[in-house]
Amino acid sequence: MKVGDLVQLSAYGEARNQNYTAVGGYGIVTKFNGNQSQYPWSVLWYYRSGSENSMRFHKRELKKYKPDN
Repeated sequence: MKVGDLVQLSAYGEARNQNYTAVGGYGIVTKFNGNQSQYPWSVLWYYRSGSENSMRFHKRELKKYKPDN
């Protein structure tokens, strides 16, 4: 994963209670803060409602975006 990738929550990310507001949305990776951080990936997240917010994730909470067919 790299800056500029379109991402969505992985199954692990959806199962975590702290990410319940992000379920069903998608985001764009804006920054990688280094491996020393617990949540190194900064993502501009777009919610289902159309609003957006900057959020931080661990790599296992994200996967590359795949549109529904």
